[in-house]
Amino acid sequence: MGSQVLHILVDLGSTHNFLDVTTAKKLKCELQKIPPLVVAVADGAQLQCQWMCKGFMWALEGMDCQTDVYIVPLGSCDMILGVQWLSTLGSIPWNFENLTMEFSYKGRRHLLQGQSREEVKWAVGKKPRLFNSAVQLFAVHITPVSS
Repeated sequence: MGSQVLHILVDLGSTHNFLDVTTAKKLKCELQKIPPLVVAVADGAQLQCQWMCKGFMWALEGMDCQTDVYIVPLGSCDMILGVQWLSTLGSIPWNFENLTMEFSYKGRRHLLQGQSREEVKWAVGKKPRLFNSAVQLFAVHITPVSS
């Protein structure tokens, strides 16, 4: 996002896209108040969400992207791209052995390469390099808060 590097988690288990609240403030995102939502996280925790950023602009490996994001405290990454974004890409061949995903976006083919196995193993060790706290797994789903 501009000169700001974002750590993005592509998550098949997340229904929507999320941006960390601290990151949104740092980037001075234009936020819209929304009816309260409950964001259920894989570990059973529930986060309250009352803000979203419509049309959040960001770049990924040279491609300019725009998507709506819900604003919640993520902690271990800046942004989660869920099925909301993935569904705009059409068919996506994944190779979990090589940690790659291929897709077309605006008529161009793209290949994303995940971290090597050595990097992933190292990040789980004593001092995670990519995250401020322990590495977390995410799977999130949002639902309206019942009145």
